[in-house]
Amino acid sequence: MAIALVAHPTLDAVTEQIGDALPITGLYYPVRSRPSDSTLPFYGDLTAMLAETGAHTCAFLSPYQNLHKDVKTCLEAGVDVLCGGPIPKLDDQTALQSKARLAIGGVHHSSALFNKALQQRLNPSFAQAVYLRLLSGAQGPGLLPAWWAACKQWTLAIDLLGETPLQLHISAYRQGRAYQIALTAATTSGTTVQLLIAPQRTLTELTLLGTGGTISASSAQSGIALSNAQGTRIMPDVLPPAEIEWLRRFEHKNAPPQPDGASISDCGPLLLRGLRQALRQKRPIALKL
Repeated sequence: MAIALVAHPTLDAVTEQIGDALPITGLYYPVRSRPSDSTLPFYGDLTAMLAETGAHTCAFLSPYQNLHKDVKTCLEAGVDVLCGGPIPKLDDQTALQSKARLAIGGVHHSSALFNKALQQRLNPSFAQAVYLRLLSGAQGPGLLPAWWAACKQWTLAIDLLGETPLQLHISAYRQGRAYQIALTAATTSGTTVQLLIAPQRTLTELTLLGTGGTISASSAQSGIALSNAQGTRIMPDVLPPAEIEWLRRFEHKNAPPQPDGASISDCGPLLLRGLRQALRQKRPIALKL
């Protein structure tokens, strides 16, 4: 089992932890930068990394302009691809004609935080979901990282609630290469959904209000808080990054499960078009899903 990683330098801490847990044979940055103290073998060229390491899986953890070209390179070389988010401009025929596997998204299914929240949401005592708020930071500057973060939060929300809203409103603001995004929607059962993307990479917050209690978590607390009529308790979460188990499952031939509604590949282009339109028009945009 040999795995190559492609990631933005801002994910150095994550890639190091992945390297400690799995047989990572190479690391490639899609930007002009080199790691200062990484323990992973670094390559300045993707093709060279694939050839020299003999990797049979390449995991793409970050979005960038030529992502589709690099994914195509892997698939044509017979290298399985696991990608953390949607791939703009990827030719469907490339994936269909390749014998290599391609799986996109689904990192949250390997997250202890998500699975704890889902378990509690499905508990009969939680009753009906009323309000869901997710706040996440983009992993780097630029439109594509902000868009990827929005796609990930959208599919997480769908999977956590178990239903897909019929309409979505997008608001976006840009200052330099920093983007703030707000997605607002309502499900057919009446749950209000608010997803926020901020430039601060380490931000993570989850609040789910139900008629029988509240589930909350944030990067400021090491666990998930469960509140109901009996009081509040904290369930600690000191587990490693979800990407480790996500990769391990893929290596064991278990593709990430798809959400009940549109997959991350289906909703990705729609969200990107809506985001660009909201930025151009400088007002909220309504999207039918």
